[in-house]
Amino acid sequence: MAGLAAAEAFHDAGFDVDLYERQSYDAKRVNCGEAMTAVSEIPLDPTPENGFHNPLPALEVEVYDGTASDRRRTGRGEFPAADAYITDRNAVERAWADRLDRLGVAVHEDHPVPSADFLEFADGYDLVVDATGHPSLSSKALGRTDAYGARLVALNADVAGDFGDLHPNARIVLENYTGYVWAFPKTPRRANLGIGWTFDERPDDYFAAFAAACDRNGWPVPSRDRTNVATIPEGPNLDPDRTYLPEHSVVRVGDAAGIANRVTGKGISQAVESSYLAAELAAAGRLEAYPGRLYRRLKPEFLFASVVRHLLEARRPRVLGAAVRAASGVDIEAVDRAPTTVLRRLARNPLLLARIFLRRRALGRLYAGMTDRWRATGAGRGSG
Repeated sequence: MAGLAAAEAFHDAGFDVDLYERQSYDAKRVNCGEAMTAVSEIPLDPTPENGFHNPLPALEVEVYDGTASDRRRTGRGEFPAADAYITDRNAVERAWADRLDRLGVAVHEDHPVPSADFLEFADGYDLVVDATGHPSLSSKALGRTDAYGARLVALNADVAGDFGDLHPNARIVLENYTGYVWAFPKTPRRANLGIGWTFDERPDDYFAAFAAACDRNGWPVPSRDRTNVATIPEGPNLDPDRTYLPEHSVVRVGDAAGIANRVTGKGISQAVESSYLAAELAAAGRLEAYPGRLYRRLKPEFLFASVVRHLLEARRPRVLGAAVRAASGVDIEAVDRAPTTVLRRLARNPLLLARIFLRRRALGRLYAGMTDRWRATGAGRGSG
């Protein structure tokens, strides 16, 4: 999605664009990221033909104190989703690639670029936009995959079954580990189901843990052969200064820039936004400002996600459940992009606010973020 967004934005800015995709769009099977927010930023009609199936009314969030059979729910909230769809991501990507082809972008499918050839490949262009995920192709070519910090691992599958009780809403379930399980119905009879963990809490048997989570939440268990595994950066996951490499004429966007949400792993709207920003600055001859501009745009989201992540790591499901109840009703995109909206809700309950923030580790996490010392990367302040 980041590569498609970059091709769209740079073409719109007046550049001649080549888009390289290592697979065929018709053959790809990508289930990760099928709940898309900020859909109005994607230049496609949100129709089923283009892969947009369920215009999501609300995302339900439930918090439990564990995964045992006698677990208790500590909180529940509903978060409207005015600009969100549950999608077939493959179909969205195919439709966007077709649009780019009609616009005159040279779309090269089934064209992987080996990391050993990347720098020579980059020499053939004025600029290469690296949208190759985490760790990025350019980092592999430079032998710097260690420049990335922590990551999440996620399993997901397209599953047939009875989702009539949930559809058209979607659901995320937090179960007192650093991660969550989800059900994103596309229709009353079909949904994207998944589970994710922070990398240091991943189980020995991914699929067994996934199947158990589906079973305890009352969802059909997917087949192993239809289940995909993905790794996702915990933003901010890369030193902001490394998102633009002028010495190699490379700019990184999306997961390659390490900007997925630290709690949810959500990264498509960030991928689109970072791609559009890179094109805007490149057209103005100001790409050197990209790291700082990108970082400042996303910093409120990083800060808020860092606090929520602390509640997960500290195993405080009652506090987290109370916070979800208090924030219920805030648009899901605003939770990420305008977290002051949530903070104003929490401020109505000073005791809850104190329970969240008046702890040494929580304050330390907040201070580290405010001063740009992020645990995942140890990154300093972005330039620009």
